[in-house]
Amino acid sequence: MRLTGEERRILTDLAGGLVEPSRIAGIAAYGSKVAGYSRPDSDYDVIIVSKRFREGVRYRYLDSPVAASALIVDQEMLEQDARSSFLGEFVIGRLLNVYEPISNPALFRTVELEYKKRVLVEALLELSGDYGEFGRHLLVPYDYFLFDKLHRRASIYPPALYSYVHTYTCGAGDENRRISMSGFETAALALQPRGFLLADASGVKMVPEKLKGDAFTQVQSLFSVTARGVTQYAVHGYAGRVGPSVFSREALSKLRRMRETPPPFTPLEQPRSLLKLDEGSVVPDAALLVRELAGLLGFESYSTSERDIGEPYSTTRVLTFSGREKEKSVVVKNYTDIRSLKWAFLGIWASAANRFSTGPASRMDREYGMTVALRSKGFLVPRILAVAPAERVIVKDFVDGPTLSSRINEFFRSGEGAVEEVASYGQLLGKIHALGVALGDAKPSNVIISQDGLYLTDLEQTVVGGDKAWDIAEFLYYTAKLSNKEEEMKKIALAFLNSYAKGGDAASIAKAKGQKYFGPFRPFLTPGMAKMLRELLTGYA
Repeated sequence: MRLTGEERRILTDLAGGLVEPSRIAGIAAYGSKVAGYSRPDSDYDVIIVSKRFREGVRYRYLDSPVAASALIVDQEMLEQDARSSFLGEFVIGRLLNVYEPISNPALFRTVELEYKKRVLVEALLELSGDYGEFGRHLLVPYDYFLFDKLHRRASIYPPALYSYVHTYTCGAGDENRRISMSGFETAALALQPRGFLLADASGVKMVPEKLKGDAFTQVQSLFSVTARGVTQYAVHGYAGRVGPSVFSREALSKLRRMRETPPPFTPLEQPRSLLKLDEGSVVPDAALLVRELAGLLGFESYSTSERDIGEPYSTTRVLTFSGREKEKSVVVKNYTDIRSLKWAFLGIWASAANRFSTGPASRMDREYGMTVALRSKGFLVPRILAVAPAERVIVKDFVDGPTLSSRINEFFRSGEGAVEEVASYGQLLGKIHALGVALGDAKPSNVIISQDGLYLTDLEQTVVGGDKAWDIAEFLYYTAKLSNKEEEMKKIALAFLNSYAKGGDAASIAKAKGQKYFGPFRPFLTPGMAKMLRELLTGYA
């Protein structure tokens, strides 16, 4: 308890002087006296919940026996404010932060949790709306729900910013934070059986496809932030029906608070900086991406340069940081780049054989999820450093080395190299297929040959349960496109199929020889090349 026994007695007596004691349903203190940042002249802030309070909600300011601001509210209205923002959260919003029940703590805990369930759901719905399918990868810590809501409340009612910052930066700030977060954890655990979130002590992970279809979450999304703000102001004006002297005192207090610039507090200014991922950092604003990456890579002073990599329609670029004693490159992939339209055209071209994912959010979701999943199984995939989910950008480690396609092209020219690496790729693809995973874009240009082995660099079409036959057909037919090097291609194909067949899926090889998979590539293959490849596939089927 933050209040002394004498303070609690005084506030109880004060409440009894404002509301008939038999009608008092509960009393709670909040504000600077409870949070631990009060001044000697600070008022006590108290909520008095009354049964059948005909005025609904009312502010009362008192100078005796102590200087106090009493907010009297009808119990049913308080409960409605918790469930549906009936009062624009004018009253229930005070229970976001630390408070101290003086009587009937069960009442306040009940409405607090009801409110925090709604706040939690609204925040998840917005994240899901902004980040799409990628939202499933976010770990949303409990303090995110707190500071996201306080950020919004401060944007509607700026004088509150002073109180919010000092509540969490004063000497008791860390404890205040833990107390407020505990309510969100309890609320999340209560919601978990509905299936649209997973909760543990570290925070919440959402299940986007279930979140939008749940009846409870749909109801919570109906009341807009703007409407809530208007209601809050209206209730504030109605509740504060006071005389000129009290009005003047309150106005001066608000003016003083707005003039006092609170210290910077990132969680309140940028709540999304609190979001976490299993791998990589969340960058809430892509405009800060370079600065954030420099910090992650250990650069204090640096210059940058960038260049495109991959094929002409690639959406990736290499960003290089140069400092006094070191240089570091990363790969930046933008899923909303205009060149991403390639997937729409490729989807039309290959519609009979394979269905490509074209949406930026779903492609980023696949890339991130399969990067983490495949590396956990021991496959070489560049590490994710950072994600700017709002702008659909992923940053990965840069892996130096030639692509498998460049080595194959060199083999076509000189007859040297590549065969061993192709065999390794066939073995690698077989192992991935054995897990039930298909790459979806198995071209040799998406494989980098490094000293450590073969790295897979493009996983935005990779899915569990995908079409493994497409991977086999695409590798062979795409590698052979527009080439008349039949003997060289036969050696490449044999190396690939021999290795794949040892651990891969024979049924997928048989399927890959079908007309469905050959059709999209037919215009780009010479008759002799097409005949040779299809005969090889038949021999391995």
